[in-house]
Amino acid sequence: MNILHNKLTTETQRHRVNIFMPLLRASVPLWLIIVLFLGCSKEPRGTQPTIKIGETAPPFSLELIDGRTVTLDTFKGKPLVLINMASWCPCSHDSAPVFKEVYEIYHPKGVEFLMLGIQDSKKKFEKFVKKKEFKFPAGFDKGDVISKTYGVSAPPTTFFIDSDGKVVSAFYGKIIEKERLSAWIDEIVPREE
Repeated sequence: MNILHNKLTTETQRHRVNIFMPLLRASVPLWLIIVLFLGCSKEPRGTQPTIKIGETAPPFSLELIDGRTVTLDTFKGKPLVLINMASWCPCSHDSAPVFKEVYEIYHPKGVEFLMLGIQDSKKKFEKFVKKKEFKFPAGFDKGDVISKTYGVSAPPTTFFIDSDGKVVSAFYGKIIEKERLSAWIDEIVPREE
């Protein structure tokens, strides 16, 4: 009797597992898609950064991937595009080519670019930067200290800071149109008189 009971229990457990596993396998890809796309979208969904336009950009210190350290004062007197990205974020990957292209246009005009790795592991972010071959400096925001100070809730989030250190505009979401990114940068480039 005991052997029969154990055999029935084992078969019942196998039956439950056989029913449960296909459901679990089917739901995992759906959850992965949901998690990946919660972090970014083309249009903002209530996740705009909390820093107010017109405010002075909060000071920060960031160790770059190459070992140097930069602060906000490093860019004093120059317009700055401050980009928050993550290796796991599809929108960060989608935005990368446009930032690289626009950097080539605006850096010779005196516009600085700086990328922060947020909500990521340092190793994965560094691999992302190397793979994408960004020419502008990048550093890992350990503990997301800088991004929290700027009110960033998710990547990619970009700040456009003028040469006086004021936040002129900020955008959460992927930027894949060169014209759109250029228009924001034009707002921080000093006008020639």
